[in-house]
Amino acid sequence: MSDKYLSRRAKAELAVTLDAGTFLDTLVPPIEVKLALCKSYSHLLRGEYADEGTLDNLLDWAVGRGRVIVSGRGASGKTAVLHRAALRAGENGFAPYLIALSRWDQAATEAWKEVRGTSRDALDFLLRRFSSSGQDASDVEFLPPVIQKIFFIDGLNETPGSVADEILDACDEVAAIMVGASFVISDRLVRRNVRDESKWRFVMPMPVQKSEVEKLLSGTNFNVPQGTESLLDSPFFLDRAIKGELRASPLGTIKEMVEARGKLTAEGVAQAACAAYLAYKIDRSRTFSVARFEEAGNPEIANTLAAGGILMPAGAGTVAFSHHWYHDYLASKFVAEHPDLWDFQNRHEVLDILTFKANSFDAIAFVLEMLTARSTGEFIQAVYDWNPYAAGYALAEARIRIDDIPRDVRLVILAMLAERRFDRHHYSAVRASDALDLLTDEDASGMRSAKTLAQLQVLISKIEARSETFTGWRDLFTLETGEPAPPELLGRISDENSILGWTAANVLKRLTLSDEQVKELLDLGQNSRPVVRWRAVHVMGGFVKDQFIIALLKCFDADGDENVRYGALRSVIEIASRDERKVSIIVDELRNRIAVLRSKPRFLNELKRAVFLARDASPGNWSDEVSRLFYDLLDTSASAEETLEWSRIASRLRVHVRSTNQVAA
Repeated sequence: MSDKYLSRRAKAELAVTLDAGTFLDTLVPPIEVKLALCKSYSHLLRGEYADEGTLDNLLDWAVGRGRVIVSGRGASGKTAVLHRAALRAGENGFAPYLIALSRWDQAATEAWKEVRGTSRDALDFLLRRFSSSGQDASDVEFLPPVIQKIFFIDGLNETPGSVADEILDACDEVAAIMVGASFVISDRLVRRNVRDESKWRFVMPMPVQKSEVEKLLSGTNFNVPQGTESLLDSPFFLDRAIKGELRASPLGTIKEMVEARGKLTAEGVAQAACAAYLAYKIDRSRTFSVARFEEAGNPEIANTLAAGGILMPAGAGTVAFSHHWYHDYLASKFVAEHPDLWDFQNRHEVLDILTFKANSFDAIAFVLEMLTARSTGEFIQAVYDWNPYAAGYALAEARIRIDDIPRDVRLVILAMLAERRFDRHHYSAVRASDALDLLTDEDASGMRSAKTLAQLQVLISKIEARSETFTGWRDLFTLETGEPAPPELLGRISDENSILGWTAANVLKRLTLSDEQVKELLDLGQNSRPVVRWRAVHVMGGFVKDQFIIALLKCFDADGDENVRYGALRSVIEIASRDERKVSIIVDELRNRIAVLRSKPRFLNELKRAVFLARDASPGNWSDEVSRLFYDLLDTSASAEETLEWSRIASRLRVHVRSTNQVAA
């Protein structure tokens, strides 16, 4: 083999050796983390696995399938696994490339918009910007087919909004067209919208074995705090115990590390928290301008945090926390101490900021852990109003006692997630099931046992009420499908209590409306408050009425709030799915709005999801008619990759309809 081929592979291996070696040198002593192979995303989220494995198995899974997602909760050792696997790949003669997305920033988000349409350009961008190999896509393509190229992408959850799904799509494309290319990608425990799940392998880090814990702690004089034994199966907290830094809780451990290592006073902590939040708000990244500390009132804090190893320089006047949990802790502290940030008017913007637009929910869990029992109930309701699935994930991730959140509030959120499992839209039902699967308490198990909405309503009706609020909610939730809507119910859509407002909207969709109520709902669709308009357009999706179709299309065209426009698009698709005679009419209306659909990535992403319906919900002409819209989008695509994407979605929809419609089958 030519020296020029070997030099490129050797250069890639050397970069990995330096990067991974530097990172792993900080993890002393090394902690062994075993891996588990799961059959599907659903099995992964439930923690069910088929086989256990090692780093060598991980490489085999990658080479065999070309696409591996290593998914786990925070502190489960994913980054260490990828670094060790990259080293092993180099030792085995592969060409390894380590891509660290922890350095993703707002500039990267803007640059990504220019390259995401072409998979090769996307890979080139990731290599040039987030790998220290000094190589680009041309260097990789220059390698002969016999050399396996493995790209280790660490921290998919560090990217904002839909970028994570777009990166997965690009990786899927490259794995298909580049001979010998494979991807191993680390992510949080969340389902991504992969094109074809059967192409991917799903792997989770296993808890550290008890024998490994005992071996590593045997040489220390550290007394593990009482009640923290369950934390020791996490590599992060085991490492803290080895170093004598483990405290009575995860939050307590992180808090003390930041404050003690950073030598922060109470005022300094508050200023650091402000800077951390401003970084997420302004820079929209974990890599941010050091000027945020000056804006928070104390630029010297950056120096003390850096001296304690909490903050690291990231080049060109930017810095980053050495572990994203340090940043999440401080930013969540700022939000917890400023309840006005999650009031009715601010919560959507602030929670988007705190989670990179619903890409990582650790900070939300931290806020829950910091609040009093009364405030946790208010906060989790605010989270539900912003993103119902996030509320379920946060309940699962927060290390708090079940009693720390009012049981009435918890029951309501669980019930509303359980109801969404019967949603007309397939992917909404899947996401609700995923969120519910992460919760293992008795209440959640009971909700999961309901096989129909009627069974769920019976279960809810038997729960003893502990407050007037719960009684009112229960009476509302258990209204039977097809009943006339009570006269006062539409007014509940405007309720500032997000739980009651959204419950009213969901329940109204399964009732019947009088002519006067139809007019009232149309008026609510023009309310001055965006969240009221959003709930109103949500209700409209439950009824096949021409005046609702007209109102929804008008709203999608010109409403001033993106959430409302998103809801209007989803609801007009839902109306089409309810009446075969309306499918062609609504598809034609959307075909006339290609430019509007393309105006926001969120609209196209929702279109791709919303047309996939639950079992037996698709009209007989569904896939043929919707495909006309897809082919219009295909014809106006900006790249060959996008053209292929719309063609594939049309094909996937046909397969989905055949597999979920018993009559058609």
